[in-house]
Amino acid sequence: MINKQTFKSVLCSTLLITGIGFSQQAFAAESNSLEKEAIKQHKISGMSDKEITELIKTAKEDRKFAETKGDELYKKDQKEFKQLETSGQIDKLYPKYKVEKNKISALSTKKYMGTKGDVLVSYEINSGSASIGVGHAAIVAQNSSNTVESWAKSYSPKKQDGVRKYPNTWNTKKKVYGLWVKGSSNAKYIGAAKYAEKQASNKKPYNWNFLNKNTTKSFYCSQLAWRAWKNQGIDIDNIKWDTIVTPMELVKSNNTKIFKHNK
Repeated sequence: MINKQTFKSVLCSTLLITGIGFSQQAFAAESNSLEKEAIKQHKISGMSDKEITELIKTAKEDRKFAETKGDELYKKDQKEFKQLETSGQIDKLYPKYKVEKNKISALSTKKYMGTKGDVLVSYEINSGSASIGVGHAAIVAQNSSNTVESWAKSYSPKKQDGVRKYPNTWNTKKKVYGLWVKGSSNAKYIGAAKYAEKQASNKKPYNWNFLNKNTTKSFYCSQLAWRAWKNQGIDIDNIKWDTIVTPMELVKSNNTKIFKHNK
């Protein structure tokens, strides 16, 4: 079995797995097994072949955006922070910019990324679907040394299914974003972190039906981050009327801004 749980994004039929001491044939066998299991679970959850194909297309578009426009979006957001600071509006829209930016800077010298309630997004790691590979998302717990994440068991670093707490090592990862939520108060950041932690305490299972973002009986990774903030009255999905929320939609949302980008 693979011990290092770093999974590259997959657009069609190949899952690239980072590991130590494995031959190409071993990688291929593990990849094929995970992919077949993922497709099986998507279908059991109610997704059709057509829906899975459409989501593969979405994943391809998301990854292309991240790799071609992601840093441009980060620079645009940083410019907006500076403009809001100059105009005196920064405290109202992004209170963490002043209140916690020094703390975030200090934490960034460690493994941690972000503080309570922040949303973290990877466009390289996958948490459940070898066939779709839409990336991964997490939410920072009240204690910044932890995150709350939802993984499928086969992909989980702990080999546990669904929502659990994990060590916050996101600052050591590449191709990740840290997101702040527009117009949020300290109380809402705490509320979002608490909501996610409650799902971890209840050990909510992984949601294989990516088209059912509205259920609270199970969660996929970006759905968990979205729901934690939806419960605070802020919708951080990009396309708010549809039934799926991918990790990159959290990045492209008009209600989030990128405070950090590790390329």
